[in-house]
Amino acid sequence: MHRILLHFGNFKIYSYGVMQALAYIIGIYVAVYYGKKRKIDGDKVIDLSLWIVFGAIIGARLWFILEDWHYFSGNIAEVFKVWNGGLVFYGVFIGAVIAMFIYIKKYNLDSISIMDMLSPSLAIGIAVGRIGCFLNGCCYGKISYHGGISFPAKDFPPPYIDQLQKGLIKPGATHSLPVIPTQLYSSLDGLIIFLILVFIASRIKIKGVLVSSLFILYGIHRFVIDFFRAYSGNALALKIMTLSQFVSLCIIIAGIVGLYISLRKGVKYDF
Repeated sequence: MHRILLHFGNFKIYSYGVMQALAYIIGIYVAVYYGKKRKIDGDKVIDLSLWIVFGAIIGARLWFILEDWHYFSGNIAEVFKVWNGGLVFYGVFIGAVIAMFIYIKKYNLDSISIMDMLSPSLAIGIAVGRIGCFLNGCCYGKISYHGGISFPAKDFPPPYIDQLQKGLIKPGATHSLPVIPTQLYSSLDGLIIFLILVFIASRIKIKGVLVSSLFILYGIHRFVIDFFRAYSGNALALKIMTLSQFVSLCIIIAGIVGLYISLRKGVKYDF
């Protein structure tokens, strides 16, 4: 609800960017902690994190543009305004994975161990980062008069602009129509997933279980939450679900298969 935290003349500090940076810092701290358990040097973890962030931002922005291509095709300049929000998780995931595997191959690291190490970081990053989405107003839900939240017109948050363009509210309206706060639900789910992964990590030392569990848990969350999300472009897959829901199903299946293989092999960490 507060897109811009501070003004310094023409320079603005956006709440979205601040929360994403905070998510990154907390994520690195968690990754370094789990990296030490796997005898992975902290400097290497930080170096890998920089690669991942770079790949994640590119992937997230490209996915966001794909989901709302109808808008961006007519507003090319908006493509580069990352500070306005619009970084989709599955774009983050794909971009981060590509960057991660490039780094892993370059330094000949154990890919499964690295993914296990990063899984709790990703979950807590979602929990913190989605608060930034809420403050920015992006990634909002459908209109709802039962538990919905209205965004003030100040700084023109995405739901306000979208409803104004669709004629759902009149010019000069002080607030948007109430929408489902899907960002907050996603933040809460991210925290719950993080706590579950921490519990699993403390009890089960089998390689691959952590990342497989993340795939299953987040895939289920995203598939469900997308029923309540509002999409202006509403990119659909197979005409029966959103693109993110289709990817969620693939992620869930991959997680189940990965969990089965990991438990069957039973390769344990030595810590």
